[in-house]
Amino acid sequence: MPTQPPLDRWFSSERGMGLTASILVGVVTVTTWATAWSDWYSYQTVKKYADDQDHLAEADLISGSLGIGAALALLAAAVVFIVWLWRVRWNAEMFCRGEHRFTRGWVLGSWICPVVNLWYPKQVVDDIVAASDPRTPPQTPTLRDIPGTRLVWAWWLTWVAGLVSGNVVQRGILVAATEPGQLRTNVVLSTISALFTTAAAVLAVILIERIDELQTKRAWVPWWDVDQSQPGFQPPAR
Repeated sequence: MPTQPPLDRWFSSERGMGLTASILVGVVTVTTWATAWSDWYSYQTVKKYADDQDHLAEADLISGSLGIGAALALLAAAVVFIVWLWRVRWNAEMFCRGEHRFTRGWVLGSWICPVVNLWYPKQVVDDIVAASDPRTPPQTPTLRDIPGTRLVWAWWLTWVAGLVSGNVVQRGILVAATEPGQLRTNVVLSTISALFTTAAAVLAVILIERIDELQTKRAWVPWWDVDQSQPGFQPPAR
């Protein structure tokens, strides 16, 4: 991290962006349950109408339509959440000089790089929370040694569990599972994924609110000006 961060931007309140991200996370939760229902519907259709092509085609249409809707909702939520994360990271870098474990580019890269996306995003968020916390001294040299919060741990573990179980379901769809036994396994995993995704969504909304609360409570004074600032001084946001 540079010893003197860029001075061409001030702190900014990200409450509006965080609220938008929270709403979209809620939409993703709804679409996740909708796709889980469509999996159950397809399973019941195959059991009852295995030789009826019209019923099978209807079930496929419902499943495909809901799947597309869920994918679009997830994409929208991901874009807004990452933009919000990028902006609160910028605030965090000015609150505290502590070195983050990853450069700002990893705010996006941590989500899209295979394998490391199972733990890098959590560490990105851990450092943002640590730097945003008013209890963290502005001159803290590194954020790596500050313990992560239980909220971040719970959010991340439920997200990974939902992601892994959801990927198993997607693989089942890609190999065109059509037997009742295969479909039953698929719907059970789909329901488990929806449960974990719902838990992760609730925790994500709480996390967004928590980071906003931390950044609102902390005096908006850049770390390099803390020694010169007057007690209680709170520069206005631009």
